Formats: sequence, structure tokens, C-alpha cells
Amino acid sequence: MDDRAAPGSATTARPAKRQKYELHDEMPDEVRAGALRFTSIQALNELIGSLIYVPWVDRAPSVQRKQMLIAKVQDEIGHGHVVARLAADLGGGWEQVLADYLAGKSFLHNVFHYEFTSWEDFGAGGLLMNSAAIAQFKSLAGGVYLPYARALKKIAREESFHYQHSADIVREVMRFGSAEQIAAVRRSFHTWLPRVLAFLGPEDSDTVHANPMWQCGLKPDSNDAVRQQWLARIVPAVRKLGVDFDRDLVRERPDGSWEYAEPDWAEVKEVVRNGGPASADRLAHARRVLERNSAARRAWKRAA
Repeated sequence: MDDRAAPGSATTARPAKRQKYELHDEMPDEVRAGALRFTSIQALNELIGSLIYVPWVDRAPSVQRKQMLIAKVQDEIGHGHVVARLAADLGGGWEQVLADYLAGKSFLHNVFHYEFTSWEDFGAGGLLMNSAAIAQFKSLAGGVYLPYARALKKIAREESFHYQHSADIVREVMRFGSAEQIAAVRRSFHTWLPRVLAFLGPEDSDTVHANPMWQCGLKPDSNDAVRQQWLARIVPAVRKLGVDFDRDLVRERPDGSWEYAEPDWAEVKEVVRNGGPASADRLAHARRVLERNSAARRAWKRAA
């Protein structure tokens, strides 16, 4: 367990109010470059990250669940195209996003290097991932690049439907599932919590305010601030579903902040650098997409 600053302390304070920018406004170079970086990274994680859900379209236990899951995958791909278009406005785009990924210039977030192992795992892991994404998007929506902020507000609203879908899966299993299924849900929450804690970024340090994205206003909150906000919401929500986390994994302090077991950051780094169980499959998929559609892309560029 670690002892980190409470919410509202110096290391988690929001930056001062800053000027905000539209695409064609004059803006500092670091804002334009940072917005391109943020939108490109998110486009990659929305487009390739959706592959963690795709196999479960065929495995969903009912027609209704299948329909909900198809809609979820459609939303994720749509989110990817929205932020890829923002990246294109800034000089990037979805093709560059995939090319950089294959060249090792950019990487998926750690959670997308794994696969769900069961329907119970799908519900628990998806609930944690969706809720953390919402916390992160709501924070970044306070940033200074307005096209990205507007897109994130829309995406966060749609992610809330995904969260409710995952919560309903967990609720259904906890109420009607067998003892083995209920135990599987509890194990999955404990498996995915450290991964999602790491998904929200490395712990803050004394140099958090030196982060260029924080300084220019694209990153309104520190990683630890967002992590604390997320824990304050998700731990009570999971308890209402009938699952509690082991106290050596996460527990509330007397002051209302949350103490948690530190993720293994060396392992996280290795996973992010394409060392996870599903990393090779993700890379292979992106490579096939670019190769398969190369002729069509060339024709489209000539027509344009």
C-alpha cells in the first residue's frame, strides 16, 4: 500500500483558468501538438481497443445481449473515427494512427493487451474499464482544446450506456448465477482492479506540474486526482452489486481518500510495450487492415 496526497492537495490541484482554443485559432505550439497526441492516442485505443469486445458478440448468452454488444462495438468504432477526424484536422488521421502503432511509435493502454476469459469476466472487467474511461474523459473534457472537449463530452455520455450494460451483466450473475459464477465475478473484479488502476496512469510525483500537458491546460487533473475520483465512485457501486474488494487491495482512509495496492509498474510497462497476452493479435489485426485496404485507400486518395 502507498501513502499518497489527498484530493485537493498541491499535487492534485487543477491548473489556473486558461484561454481555450478552436481549431483555427492561434494557439501555442504545445497545445496544438498536445491535442494531436491526445486525439491520436485515443483514436488508437478506441479502434484497436474495441477488439477486446468483438469476440463476445458470438459468445453473448442471449439475442438481447448480442444486440447490446453489437451496439457497444459500433459505438467504440464510432468514437475512434470521431477522435481520428480531430487528429486529421491537426495533421494526423486514422491511417497515421495505425502506422505509428505498427512502427512502435505509439502503444495501446495496458487494459487492451488482455482478453476476457469468461462472460463473468466480461461483465466485471468491462464495468471497471468503462467507469474509469468515463472518469478520464470527464476530466480531459475540461481541457483547453475545445473540439476535443466537445467530443469527449459526447463520448462520455455514450460510455455511460456501456457501463450500465456491464453493471447489468454483473447484477444478473450475482442474482441468478450459480455459486461458481458468483465466485468468478468476484475473482474478475480483483483481477481487473489493478489493471484499471494502472490504466489511469502512473502515480504522481513532485514533478507532476512540470508535465507539459498539465502546464498548457490539456490535462486539467493529475493521474492521482482522477484515480481518487474514480475509486470514490466505483468502490461503492461495486459493493451495491454484492462484491467487496479485499482491504489489502483497496480501502478508504478516515479522511475519505482511497489507499490501494500499487500496480506492478514494471509489469505494466512490459505489457504496454506489446508484451501482453493479446498484444501480438492486436498488432496483426492492425497490419491486416492496412494491407487489405491499401489499394482502396490509394484509389480514394487519387479521387480526392
